Amino acid sequence: MSYQPTIATHSTPSQSLNTQLLRGIAILSIILHNYAHLMHGAIYENEFAFHAWHVNQLLRYLSHPDIYLPLRLFSFFGHYGVVLFVFLSAYGLEKKYSSTTSQEVRPLSFIWSHYLKLLSMCLVGCVTYILIYGYYFEDFWKMAMRSLEQLSMLRNLQPTPPDIPGLTPYWYFGLTFELYIVYRLLLFRRSWKRIVGAILICTLIQAIVTPDGPTMEWLRNNVIGSILPFGLGLLYARHETSLQLSKKAYALIALISAGLIFVTSLSFIPWLFTPIFVCALGISCVQLFAKTSLRPLSWVGGISAAIFVTHPIVRQICLNLNKQHHLPPYLEILFFLCFALLAGAIFHPILQRSARLFAKLARL
Repeated sequence: MSYQPTIATHSTPSQSLNTQLLRGIAILSIILHNYAHLMHGAIYENEFAFHAWHVNQLLRYLSHPDIYLPLRLFSFFGHYGVVLFVFLSAYGLEKKYSSTTSQEVRPLSFIWSHYLKLLSMCLVGCVTYILIYGYYFEDFWKMAMRSLEQLSMLRNLQPTPPDIPGLTPYWYFGLTFELYIVYRLLLFRRSWKRIVGAILICTLIQAIVTPDGPTMEWLRNNVIGSILPFGLGLLYARHETSLQLSKKAYALIALISAGLIFVTSLSFIPWLFTPIFVCALGISCVQLFAKTSLRPLSWVGGISAAIFVTHPIVRQICLNLNKQHHLPPYLEILFFLCFALLAGAIFHPILQRSARLFAKLARL
């Protein structure tokens, strides 16, 4: 399998989950969401906070839907592809390191090597973005300093982190770095009780803060807001052999999970548990297909890291072009999707070279 530094899992003989296919589903969900929620008529999502008026906007639209229903659903629900990536990250870590010892996986070495993996991707994206858009920045050095903050992977920890215009999805790199640290220091080779305890504590913290306030946004940008799918990924990796079901069972779980994703998204406390059903839906859909089927989607999963790195840049280009040419919405998003896949295919070998270079640094 090709090397996927941030959002990939590490294949092992005991692995039965088709992670390549699940990554394909996740990355398409993310990039379609990240474009659709900027389009005219978008229904705003509840990703980092729970806004009741966003739910009301969704329900009003669903009472009188139009031909743009798929775009509106991606706008509201598509961000849950991030949940699948978090799940896959934990799944891969557990598969790779569960049979190792603390002496083999020293904390500082583990954290440093995984930081460099993230840096190898984030640096390529930031440099490409600056090369393309640097001329248009009103304050180039201010933008360069914000890029350095992003490359530190610690930007999310700021109370109000400044965005890099056009690269807002890169918050995920900082989240992943935090999850790597928490995994090695707190969850590596630990009992399921500690994992469940961490999930309950982090969920309780979110439950007692204002649903649409800045504290909730900070929590959801950082590790506390993603411990639930991360913990589920660890637990599933440990017990997946005993969780294999029939095709009918997976189909039933998929249908129920899809319904529960919708229902739990309508009110605050259930919304905190929506990632459970997102993961269940993702696993069920993947298990319903043979590993040799849907090869195009698996190919997309194989270059998902490159697509993630480049799609914000492609999105900005497509948005600028559409301001001039005013394409019909479906043609606009089809153009973006094709451009994003092409950019991912082009940058995939570049990211592989970058990853090998930084891997050498990790061994020094």
